Parts: sequence; C-alpha cells; structure tokens
Amino acid sequence: MAGVTILPMPADTTLGGSAREFPSTIWSSVLSLRDPTDPSFAATLNALIDRYWKPVYHYVRALRRVDVEDAKDLTQQFFARLLERRDLERLSPDRGTLRGFLKTALKNFLAGADRSRKARPARAFAFDEAERDWADAARAAPELTPEQAFDREWACGVVMEAVARLKARLEADGKAVHFEIFRDRSDGAASYDELAARYRMSPKDVENRLTFARQAIAKILRELLAETMEPGEDVERELRYLLSR
Repeated sequence: MAGVTILPMPADTTLGGSAREFPSTIWSSVLSLRDPTDPSFAATLNALIDRYWKPVYHYVRALRRVDVEDAKDLTQQFFARLLERRDLERLSPDRGTLRGFLKTALKNFLAGADRSRKARPARAFAFDEAERDWADAARAAPELTPEQAFDREWACGVVMEAVARLKARLEADGKAVHFEIFRDRSDGAASYDELAARYRMSPKDVENRLTFARQAIAKILRELLAETMEPGEDVERELRYLLSR
C-alpha cells in the first residue's frame, strides 16, 4: 500500500459475516479479553478474530515452506492456542499495540507448532477468499516477509473498514454524493471537470466535497487506530505507518 490512495474496497466475508468491523472500543474494552468471565469477552474476542485472522493467514503463507493446507490449519490452531494457553491474559497497553502483541504471539507459536497436528476439518474462515487475496499480494510484492504480509493485510482491513464507516456516516448525514465523488475520484480515472459534469455541479463544488470526505476518512482512520492503542500513544505515527503499507 505504499503511496496508497484511500480506495473503497469490497466488503469480504469472514467468520461472523462481513467482518472488518470492530466495535468502537478503547484498551479498557480490549482488556476484557484477559478475563473469560467478563460479559464482553465473547463479543470482543469475535471482533478480534474477525479483524486479525486474515493477517495471520497471510503471515503464515509468507513462510515459503508452508503450503496452503498447512497455512489453513496453523491459522486455526493459532487462535485455538491463544485460548488454550490463556495468552490473552497477558494483554497490556505496556506491551504496545494489539497488532504487535499478536505478531509476537504468532511468531512464538509458529516456532514450536506441530504441523502434523491438523485442525478439525471444519473451516471457520473464508480461506478460499483469503488465498486469492494472498496470491494477489504475492504477485504485487513477491519478497514480502511474514511480518510485512501481516501488516499489509492488516492495513487493507483497516482502510476497508474506514471506507465502510465513511459511507455509512455520509449517507446518514444526507451527504451520499460526497461519498460517491470520493469513490469515483479515488479510482483515479475521473478529473474534477468530469466529476462536475457527472454530478451537475462546478469543479469547485467537487473539490469542496472531496476535501470534506478526505478529512472525514482521516478522522475515522485515527479513531480506528486509537481503539487498540494506549491513550497518549502516537496515533499520527501509526497513521503514517498504516498508509505506507
């Protein structure tokens, strides 16, 4: 995603429906994962899995020696092991971002994973779709390390969720045309003059609506990043990192 223009992307189907959604939360909510008896534990766990299972799969696939079927098994085993070993009880803002915590846990898991121990045949995730995404990513950047593959897919997921939230908010505010202009301009094919003709307004009005939408999605991205960062942590640095993927 280096030099990325923030594009609308299609929703994708994962465990629990069109995931990529994560409840508006702060670390106090994420920390409910340390206690399985917490009333919000199940919802927060499902949201975490929905957001991170694809980055985990891409990390495993980037290990050149791991084939597709092993990658599927290891992805499911990783989340099962997080629960079995109660690794989530070690969550803490002092350890950095949730993304960093999961990458470290995944690296440690894979170092000792027994690939002869297969997961149950039932597949909890949309692996066919994840594999297509992985193939596209591998063609675009064949030398990705596992960590880079994880971060790239994570960044795609955050951007997709931000675009979905932008669309919902603008439509709720009666500004659907702002989103349509943002979407059409993000494709890179339409000039301001073309958009002005398409939406029957002046090029200046197109520019104003596009500026509004871009400012709105930047705010949404900051909100999403702040959800799993310690209060006071550098959201702007994380945003720059996100957009460099």
